[in-house]
Amino acid sequence: MQTKKVAFLGVVQVGVDNNTVDTFLTEAGIDGDDQFEQGGLKELEIAAIPLLQSLMAISSESEGGLSESRSLQGIKDRLLFLAKKHGLKDVIASIGGIPKISAYKWDN
Repeated sequence: MQTKKVAFLGVVQVGVDNNTVDTFLTEAGIDGDDQFEQGGLKELEIAAIPLLQSLMAISSESEGGLSESRSLQGIKDRLLFLAKKHGLKDVIASIGGIPKISAYKWDN
């Protein structure tokens, strides 16, 4: 069996440090040390959305001698997938996932 924290990392699919993971799990009311059980994926996917949103603002970071960069498009794609799966239209709209169609009137 795996913990919810390990399962959460699989949901996020982006390298993130343990403190960040713990923060977002705690904020969602999830104990990362609990065992992940069948049927528990939705709560982890919903908890991953704010984390992915926060990563969209930071495409790279460095600490000490280590440097890490992330694919902004990959983060956006993952975020859109989760938002669409759970019907979160506000999240989709905030990152441009809903095309806007405008009618133009031609003046003669």
